[in-house]
Amino acid sequence: MKVLMVTREYPPFIVGGVSTHTYYLTKYLKKKGVNVKIVSFGDPKLSNEEVLFVKPNSSIISRESKSIVEDAKIPLDIARFTNIVKQLLRSKEYDIVHVQEPYVGGLVNYEYKITTIHDTSFGEIKSYLKYFESKSLKRIAFYIALGYAMEYASTITSKIIISPSLDVAWEMIKVYNIPSVKIRVIPNGIEEPPNNEPDKITARQILGIPEDFFVIFTTAQHVARKRLDILIRVAKMLKDKKYRKIMIIVGGSGPLTNYLKKLASDLGVNDIVKFTGWIPNEELPLYYRATDVFVITSEYEAGPLTMLEAGIRGIPLIVADVPSGFMAIARHSIHCLKFKSNDYVDLAEKIVSLIHDYKLWKNLSHGARKFASNFNWNIIAEKTITVYREVLSS
Repeated sequence: MKVLMVTREYPPFIVGGVSTHTYYLTKYLKKKGVNVKIVSFGDPKLSNEEVLFVKPNSSIISRESKSIVEDAKIPLDIARFTNIVKQLLRSKEYDIVHVQEPYVGGLVNYEYKITTIHDTSFGEIKSYLKYFESKSLKRIAFYIALGYAMEYASTITSKIIISPSLDVAWEMIKVYNIPSVKIRVIPNGIEEPPNNEPDKITARQILGIPEDFFVIFTTAQHVARKRLDILIRVAKMLKDKKYRKIMIIVGGSGPLTNYLKKLASDLGVNDIVKFTGWIPNEELPLYYRATDVFVITSEYEAGPLTMLEAGIRGIPLIVADVPSGFMAIARHSIHCLKFKSNDYVDLAEKIVSLIHDYKLWKNLSHGARKFASNFNWNIIAEKTITVYREVLSS
């Protein structure tokens, strides 16, 4: 079986959630004998027999705010990218085309096409409406003008839509009117970390973090639905309660980075909150190993890989109590602690409970690892191959 995997970004050019998902899915599909070719935006100099990188002329893979001119070129990049994919498919070499993001593959038409929709424009817009400032309005305009159009195009041109969570699947059925028989739910996966990762003390020495600090870590794209402002407000509460040996590390960047940094400055917590920018994939294990608790503040998620990456390393998890993704599946007080969505007071109380209760910390460490181990990439790849076979047999 030969598969053409179409994605907006792919390692090693830029690494984000969809990119990481595509990388590991491809890796495990190959282990099971599937021949996979990837097409992605990126640096053409990094292309090889397995990956074809297409140079972007717009801001389509940029995580930082760009000019209006570069944003306006996004549709042209999508059109050019679509034509390149179509040229590859004309060779009739591929049994399946698997699009990992509708924004770049919605217009690709192929008899045996599958699209994975990790999250929807509907969900993004709901979150961004809470931020009435220019960058947020620009993102809302993107999802209304282009996001919806490409998602609908994907549903029309695909035999099957894969969703990583029941919540996103529900949105596609209720909001996009996609027949439920056309949707398959396959979650994200995780693999066991290598044995040579450093212990907590070594990781902290490398990162320059004092051994006696309680470290709270999160990393995500700085967009509205991640609600990272909640964690910054927690920093203010912890500082006011005189928890001086606290460090909150916020990885990632995005359109709301400046807003978040200003909020930290306005609240006077720059001494507690550390913004790292995007953390290279090879450095992420250091931050996980140096961490006492990993926090997910998102009000809307499909299935955050970071929750599995932290959990598989035995890092206790505190997550928003939302009906989506892994947060909905994980059990409170067994696999994680859950706080009321968007309630920074409740989140602060959950963090304080872990600071004071080592037995709880230890139990949640075991629970997080047990939860993450249920989502092995071998199983995820098998389920994906089953969908491929289903499409081919139809």
